[in-house]
Amino acid sequence: MRGDVDRILAEKGLGGMLLYSDSSKNANMYYMTGFLAPDPFIFLKKTDEDPILVVGQLELARAKNESRVKDVRSYFDYDFIRIVRSAPDVKMGVLKFLAAVTKKELGVDVPVCVSPNFSVMVADCLRNEGLNIKPTFDVIEKARETKEQDEIEAIKSVQEAVEEATGKVIEFVSEADVGSDRSLYYREDGKKKKLMVDKLRRIFDHSFVDRGCVAEDETLIACGRHAAMGHYAGEPGDVVKANEPVVLDVFPKSVKKRYVSDMTRTVVKGKASKEIKKMFETVLQVRNAVIDAIKAGVPGKEMQVLAYDMFEKAGYQTIRGGKQVTKGYNHGLGHGVGLEVHEGPGMGELSVSLLENHNVVTVEPGLYDPEIGGVRIEDVVEVTKRGCRNLTEMEVCLEI
Repeated sequence: MRGDVDRILAEKGLGGMLLYSDSSKNANMYYMTGFLAPDPFIFLKKTDEDPILVVGQLELARAKNESRVKDVRSYFDYDFIRIVRSAPDVKMGVLKFLAAVTKKELGVDVPVCVSPNFSVMVADCLRNEGLNIKPTFDVIEKARETKEQDEIEAIKSVQEAVEEATGKVIEFVSEADVGSDRSLYYREDGKKKKLMVDKLRRIFDHSFVDRGCVAEDETLIACGRHAAMGHYAGEPGDVVKANEPVVLDVFPKSVKKRYVSDMTRTVVKGKASKEIKKMFETVLQVRNAVIDAIKAGVPGKEMQVLAYDMFEKAGYQTIRGGKQVTKGYNHGLGHGVGLEVHEGPGMGELSVSLLENHNVVTVEPGLYDPEIGGVRIEDVVEVTKRGCRNLTEMEVCLEI
């Protein structure tokens, strides 16, 4: 939660924090400011003091109105034009301006936290100007792991959009006709057309728009043997066929609130093979067992170990201990969801943190065989002190 940032800074021996970026794509900047802008601006905060926002004149009125930061100032309050003109070129002048503002508000002796992905060029410039810049892991990122109630509601709203869109796609597949070659067909504009991934993706995208969401990356639609390929998005011309698994991994973002959700369902139009049915039943059992076991205070890696144990008992290979496998269970069990589709905490073998109250994480066990395809089931849950609350309401059904 945002209120944890000062504690985390103090624990790491940091006297302040600097963010310099846009907030349209930088989740940390949006998280701390609540202000959505496409161009870089400045966020400054001394540990245990209120933050300051410094923006261009164009954005000043909007930032004052929309940002959760109360102290909003203009670049012109810091003699922007003179400082930029004093440099050999405008780009270096902007960095000199950033250094001047940071020195004035945070001081040169204070260890200043920046995110690990902070620009090397910007950091070098600030250090050359005498600032003590400290790229640090897990400050804002750690605070983001524990969600406020409004964040959980935002994720839940996106999850409703995910389920509505996925339901439309599954219904469309279920109503398609089966051709002699097992390819699926549908009618559009009076013509019979072969069902391909691009059609399903359009259904997803149109449904997202209707709910104020957008797929920033391609929704994953993996058919047949491609379903065994992790994060395979699906080529537009991939044909959807009967009796083969179709993995639908759906993770759009709210255009306005920026939060995401994440859900995967695996379906078969017609009859699934014996092997796919066994994989599906095993994956579903693992999902249910993990959801029953999750609660605050449990190490994330223990959930992965539980999945390893169950899959191996059922006769499937896993990547336990770094083992390389060509089929079986080959990924982490889950990850945090919030302003990014992949954030902390993790539930993998190398995860070191305990799950905490109000973490929002995915539970996504899967099994894969390159000869026949794959099965993955993914729900998103809120961790609680006594267990977890499943934010995913959509039923799990293999054959449609």
